[in-house]
Parts: sequence; structure tokens; C-alpha cells
Amino acid sequence: MSTIIERFNRELEAMGKRAQTALDEGRLQIQRLGLMRRQDLAFRELGQLTHRKARGVEVDALQVDALLSKLDDLAAELAGIDKQLAALRAEPVAVSEVPAPESAQAADSTVVN
Repeated sequence: MSTIIERFNRELEAMGKRAQTALDEGRLQIQRLGLMRRQDLAFRELGQLTHRKARGVEVDALQVDALLSKLDDLAAELAGIDKQLAALRAEPVAVSEVPAPESAQAADSTVVN
């Protein structure tokens, strides 16, 4: 009987680990989406400045440099989150695949609540 309880506890622990991994992954995905949104806005602003410059309007070079620096920082942050996500997905959450002894399986089938 204790092996059944031990196996049940291991299964519960594994489920808890999988749930925590899913929550961590969800949190990272939300952070990633926020960074991508900020990156898209910076690209859009840089594109507007580039368009103005191509049309002969004077553009502040410091503003362009600041946007390029911001885009580099956002790319680095995204790479870090991608690395964390890859580590989460690669981390195995193992559940013992060893079946219970046959005597325990037989006892399981005869137990009635």
C-alpha cells in the first residue's frame, strides 16, 4: 500500500513541476510579447525618421542613434528570454515509468470505495 502512496506522491510532484513550468513559460511569453511590441514601435519610429530624411526633412542624428541603441537592447533582452524559454522547454520533468508491482496492481483492482 505504501508503494501506491509513494507513486501517487511522485505523480503529484511531477504534476506540480509541470504546472510551475507552464506558469513560468507563460510569464516569459508575456514578457516576450511586451518586448516585441516595444521593438515594433521603435522600428516604426525609426522608419518614420528614415522616411522624413529621405524626403529632405532634417532629422536629429541623436534621435536615430538612440533608437538604434534601444533596438539593440531590446534584441538582447529578447535573446535572453528566448534562451530561458528554450531551457524551460528542454528541462525534462520525469515521471517514473516503472509500473507498480503486479501484486500492487491486483490490489488496486480489488479496492472498492
